[in-house]
Amino acid sequence: MGSGKKDRVRRNLVVSPASIRELQRLPDGNSESEAVRIAVEDRLLAEKLTAAADKIANRGGLLDVFGRSAEPLRKARR
Repeated sequence: MGSGKKDRVRRNLVVSPASIRELQRLPDGNSESEAVRIAVEDRLLAEKLTAAADKIANRGGLLDVFGRSAEPLRKARR
C-alpha cells in the first residue's frame, strides 16, 4: 500500500462529515485526510483478506492436522 507522499494525489470526495469525525476519533486518525486514507487502506486490506479466505475455501478449507477444530470441542463439552 502506498504510504509515501509521492504515492498520493488530491481527489475531490463527497463524504459524510459525521463519518469523518468518527474516523478521526479512532487511533491514528489525526486529520480528515489521514482518516480517509486509513479507511481506504483498511477497506483494501479487508478485500484482500476476503479474497484469500475465498481461495482457501475453494481449495477445500483448512486442514486440521492436530484435530483441534471447534466442532469436536463442542461435541465433547455436551
